[in-house]
Amino acid sequence: MRRMIVAVMSVVLFTPVFSFGQMDQMEKQMKDHMGGGMMGNSSKEKESEDKGTKALTKEAEAAGVTVKATYENPSAGKKPVFKVVFDTHSVDLDRYKIEDVTILRDDKGKDYRPELISASGSGHHRQADLEFKDADISSSEWVELVIEGVAGVDERVLRFETGNKMMK
Repeated sequence: MRRMIVAVMSVVLFTPVFSFGQMDQMEKQMKDHMGGGMMGNSSKEKESEDKGTKALTKEAEAAGVTVKATYENPSAGKKPVFKVVFDTHSVDLDRYKIEDVTILRDDKGKDYRPELISASGSGHHRQADLEFKDADISSSEWVELVIEGVAGVDERVLRFETGNKMMK
């Protein structure tokens, strides 16, 4: 009987207690961690805007890799600059050069390749700043940042409105 009381008390005293918020957070982390690789290539996209700088950020997740891209200078009238971040818990990202798997496509179907400004990170967390010096998007209403062939996904497409009106 004494052993049973000790065993029950051990379970009660040493079992972690989680709040509903903590449990929801753990469930979200488990889904994020397991969702891409095991559940196929479902993709979701998020969008946000930094009101202070007018930078636009889009995010897409597929095959266990989240790609987050921030259009750093959409209203500057300069050549487009993007900060691109790759995050995962299951894919080795070192085999991908962000500048080699990224293109910018305008609303006329023209593709532009970036120049690498800077890169950092390794393994599961990588980021790069890219500039598209040859891109003439002055009359484009939108551009798409396309990430090609990462983690078995042919294309991840993140569309950004430029605010330009079509010239007629």
